[in-house]
Amino acid sequence: MNYRIRQAREEDNGAILSLLQGTPQPGAVTLNFERNPDYFRGARVTCEEPDVWVAEPREGEGPIGAVYNVGWRHVWVNGQARPVRYAHDLRISPQCRNGMILHRLFRQLRKQLGDGEWMQTTVLRDNMASLSTVASGRAGLPTYYPSGTIETSMLYTRARRRKLPDDAVIRQTGEADLDAISQLLRYQGSQKQFFPYWDVSRVRGDAYCYGLSPRNFIGLWIGGVLKGLMGFWDQQGIKQTRVLGYARGMGVMRHLYNTHSLLRGGMKLPAPGGVLSYLTLHSLVVEDNRPELLRLLLDDAISRFHGHYDALVCGFFTQDPLARVPASYRRRLLLSDHFLVSYDGDPRDQLDGRLPYVEVARL
Repeated sequence: MNYRIRQAREEDNGAILSLLQGTPQPGAVTLNFERNPDYFRGARVTCEEPDVWVAEPREGEGPIGAVYNVGWRHVWVNGQARPVRYAHDLRISPQCRNGMILHRLFRQLRKQLGDGEWMQTTVLRDNMASLSTVASGRAGLPTYYPSGTIETSMLYTRARRRKLPDDAVIRQTGEADLDAISQLLRYQGSQKQFFPYWDVSRVRGDAYCYGLSPRNFIGLWIGGVLKGLMGFWDQQGIKQTRVLGYARGMGVMRHLYNTHSLLRGGMKLPAPGGVLSYLTLHSLVVEDNRPELLRLLLDDAISRFHGHYDALVCGFFTQDPLARVPASYRRRLLLSDHFLVSYDGDPRDQLDGRLPYVEVARL
């Protein structure tokens, strides 16, 4: 079948959701990363300005064969805020994977990118299909320059006692804290590569912050000064991780595993068709990147949200000293490869030595 590549429209929502549902991630547990009920609602959270394209049959009716998004969001690069594209949600129907559709998608992408423009993208380490195709360096495709490994942790919630220093306070934030939050995010965020740059007043109802409010942060005050921050985001209304099935033998093991999780804390595995229960953390900053301050915040959150969610999701690049903190908790670990994508040479030479940051809530 012959396809044409065009910009997506709102009326494509149902067809895009159907495509996403038909392209699961295989493994011992078959997962599907979904965007129900509105793909475009989630696209506006991942990117401030989505740039979504689809492949549709040139003649007659038929399902969409592919979709991708290369929208922009503002991030800190070398201490300056600038718009950078994030390439994601590339899904190709199984019926189209042996044809020319991938090359047509990337020919269109070449037209969209400006001279010298580069993008970010991440690929799950277990996603061998993507690593062997789009990141393979084939002729006609952009070059994927490896730029770090991301550890995404699903930290199991549980009741735990915590002791704070005498001059420390941890509490949920509110409207009156937005100025202090903004100052901390801008100063600490500018010290890292790719940290999101955004106006925190957007939590009052902006599409980029769908589901957030001024109360969706936990702050750490020491001596009355805000020293650490951790946002929390229930994103079930924009994306879901659905379990489609288990490998042979996993059905029985699931019940044993869930019993163990009930006793010790852990991610409970739902029956096929169910979704995983987790809360996504975002905007994780602490003064001077001090791991002991992050530990205080995570201790609070793991206890605070126990009984409401099975796990908290956060992510760090492996070279970030803060990555040592989630490694000390009971967790499920996922590895991803981070790339800078370009048709016009290696963009890594443009970056200074700042530590990179990943906002897993916007992947």
